[in-house]
Amino acid sequence: MEHLHGPDKVKDKSSLFKCIVIVAAACLVHGVMQGVHNNYGIMLNGLLESTGIDYASISFCIGVGALVYGFAQPFLGMLALKRSNVFVILLGILFMVIGLIATPLCRNFFSLLLFFGLILPFGTTGLCFGIVMGAITPVIGEKRAAAVSGIIQASAGVGDALMSPGLQTLIAELGIQSAMWLLVIPFLLMIPIILWLGRTNKRTAVTKEKTEPQVSLIAILRSALGVKDYRLLVISFATCGFNMSIIENHLFSQFLAYGISGSAASLALTVYGIATMIGAAGAGFLGVKFPMKNVLGSVYAVRVLISLGFIFLPKSAAFAFIATALLGLSGDSTVPPTSGIISKKFGAKKMAVLYGFTLIGHQIGAFTSSYLGGVFVEHGLGYTPLWIINMCLAAIAAAASFSIQQEK
Repeated sequence: MEHLHGPDKVKDKSSLFKCIVIVAAACLVHGVMQGVHNNYGIMLNGLLESTGIDYASISFCIGVGALVYGFAQPFLGMLALKRSNVFVILLGILFMVIGLIATPLCRNFFSLLLFFGLILPFGTTGLCFGIVMGAITPVIGEKRAAAVSGIIQASAGVGDALMSPGLQTLIAELGIQSAMWLLVIPFLLMIPIILWLGRTNKRTAVTKEKTEPQVSLIAILRSALGVKDYRLLVISFATCGFNMSIIENHLFSQFLAYGISGSAASLALTVYGIATMIGAAGAGFLGVKFPMKNVLGSVYAVRVLISLGFIFLPKSAAFAFIATALLGLSGDSTVPPTSGIISKKFGAKKMAVLYGFTLIGHQIGAFTSSYLGGVFVEHGLGYTPLWIINMCLAAIAAAASFSIQQEK
């Protein structure tokens, strides 16, 4: 077999370089967005002091934002289908800039609800995983996208890990207003990158855009929900939200209730963050080598074992570190195979819409475990019932994932 040489070799290197640049741009967009989206809790204390609005009201705005982030995704996915994913990303940047600038200036509940509870979360939705992947998949190709999806999901952990301490320091040193206004800068710097990505995307996909008919959101969802495999993915991902909310809302308090020190619990959650990045990236690469449905089913099966550990094993600092590491490895690692299966079965252009719809189930599952955890603890039942439910749901999700037909 002859080696590539001359123009062919240059072309091959150019294609690889362009792919690397596009993936780096996607990681920047998604990672910085997640750094904002995952740090509303850090902003909360600064807003308490600057706005004069009470804790419960700010918390309510954050809760509304969580629902906006879930329910707006299929609609923005549809807008991406009609206009382009790049258009939606630019729209998301605009809304995020407005929300970040206006939020610290709010002095009453309704203005805070508008800018912090609606506009800012709506903007983050425009930069969500499904939209970003929908923007780059037509350019880098389906095969590369399967591996790249894990890297981009892992960038959420990188953005969070870097921005959490950075944002906390900025708020302490400069105040919430200056801190949130400084967050505007990286989003403004993204605009030239996004415009370049849009031109690249348009050159790659122009012939497909001319031949594909326009369809409605209802038609896309009805068609997808008529497919058993998609229904199985929706069910699985709802259980994923239940699991993730236990970690985000109850795990730290649970460790303290077990007698584990606050410093050890905090360090264990740092391990969780690192493991999350490794798990997401690893799941993306495994999806290239093995059937994605098997990767997905295995992740849910691991969650069954973790839940059993929380139910039966003695709780110690060593248990906390091992458990959080396993929770991290299996945390965001459901995202690459879920999005990959959707993309393969329904096409990259519809992926933002259909992945966004699965996220609605995810957010409903998250709300359910967050609420039930509080109810169980309030009634003196502890956290064990929550892990029993999580174990059952993870088993259902594993069975559902393994039942998906082999992707082609």
